[in-house]
Amino acid sequence: MRRLAVALQQAGIEHGDRVAFLAPNVTELLEAHFGVPRAGAVLVAINTRLMPEEIAYILDHSGSRVLVVHESLAHLVEDAAVERVLVCGNGGDYEEFLASAGPGEPEDRLASEDDTISVNYTSGTTGRPKGVMYTHRGAYLNALSETLHAKLDSRSVYLWTLPMFHCNGWCFTWGVTAVGATHVCLPKVDPALVWQLIEDEEITHLNGAPTVLVMLTSDDAARPLASPIQVTTAGAPPPPAVIERTEALGFRINHVYGLTETYGPITICEWNPDWDDLVAEQRARLKARQGLHHVTADLVRVVDPELRDVPRRRRDLGRGCHEGQQCDEGLLRGRGRNGRGVPRRLVPFR
Repeated sequence: MRRLAVALQQAGIEHGDRVAFLAPNVTELLEAHFGVPRAGAVLVAINTRLMPEEIAYILDHSGSRVLVVHESLAHLVEDAAVERVLVCGNGGDYEEFLASAGPGEPEDRLASEDDTISVNYTSGTTGRPKGVMYTHRGAYLNALSETLHAKLDSRSVYLWTLPMFHCNGWCFTWGVTAVGATHVCLPKVDPALVWQLIEDEEITHLNGAPTVLVMLTSDDAARPLASPIQVTTAGAPPPPAVIERTEALGFRINHVYGLTETYGPITICEWNPDWDDLVAEQRARLKARQGLHHVTADLVRVVDPELRDVPRRRRDLGRGCHEGQQCDEGLLRGRGRNGRGVPRRLVPFR
């Protein structure tokens, strides 16, 4: 991480410059979450599932000067319009770039905790993807919030089944490291391999969308766990049947919800001890619901188009908004100036 920061500064990367990474869950991308900000630059982790023209748009829109691409994805950026392309993986020149770093620590170029640490792009379901700027302050607050709700500590072993490009891995890239836990990088979700790693690496935590849970519980290698594993799931509402089947194997599920604009997860279905004695089916139905605000977030409201609170009877649809904040659409900067690490405004929940 030190070498990456020094090498970037030696290559002419200045404060606030964008450095893009297009890679699966490999150690190089994990290291970039620390090395790029340490250089005073801004990390742009790009979705590996995008088409070449979509990647080109993000590189141009973000103004990225350097692109580090994994060898398996190099064919997607053959004509990348950036100043420098580095290839990581076997036979790439990324390691040579790191080796070129001089001794000593990188120059400290951060101006304040409100400096941008990363730019994450939305899915672009209603138009072009929008770049959401995360600050150092917002990132570390949400990272610590995630570690608290996921019950991570220095003995934890976290398996990367969630893409690191997705909201910087929901800020777990920083959170797992913050508590001194162990990262186990997994470039691709292979259910049989996941089960093997669970045993070999003594995994305690993993994250993913409900479809990942379906893949794991449906695999031939699925079996009751020797020790519980904490799973944080989001990205789509998990069906109660999926929750029930997953927890029957010994997984403990945290159901969360968030947006790219909120540094990833921002609400959680916080468990009520009064539900402990309910049958498994009832517990699963309750756990499929959302949700209370994370410890670093404001209170959550559900409002109608006129921003009036909807009745709390579980059948009225509305739009999400944080207590005391105006709901507003558009490109947001996650500044966290309210002291809780979340934007002043949130786009309406869809």
